[in-house]
Amino acid sequence: MYTKAKTFFNAEHLQHHSKANYFAPAYKKAALAVVVSASLVAFISLFTSLLTAVTFVLGFVSMYTLYETTHARFHRKEPIAKPFIILRKHHFYHHFHNPKMNHGLTTRFWDRVFGTFKRVEQVNVPMQMSMQWLLEDDEIKDAYAKHFRFSNR
Repeated sequence: MYTKAKTFFNAEHLQHHSKANYFAPAYKKAALAVVVSASLVAFISLFTSLLTAVTFVLGFVSMYTLYETTHARFHRKEPIAKPFIILRKHHFYHHFHNPKMNHGLTTRFWDRVFGTFKRVEQVNVPMQMSMQWLLEDDEIKDAYAKHFRFSNR
């Protein structure tokens, strides 16, 4: 796992991996988004029109917001369809087994392209890190038992 946090990103990512359902506060993400967006607009507008630069950055921010919303939902809410269980299993392998593998959240495609894909049959979830949607009476729900199990039982 990560040994120490050298940057804001590393510190937040480390907390996300070590604390159940932790996500960086919205104000931190918003402040960072403003700085990054302004920098991107300034840089891109060197090569194209300001309108094109702003439009590109708005699209980028919109897609990142969708990604972050999906990521939070994966941790906090029950899946609505079977493909989302498979994607969660892929993502939670990254959390609970190997943070250098299975980075993908909305797709496994890029992990295959970059050589960070690991096929996963079942994910060992530490009891103290388990998501509420996964549990029923402190046990893994039957619907998810094929994909997840507790690692410390």
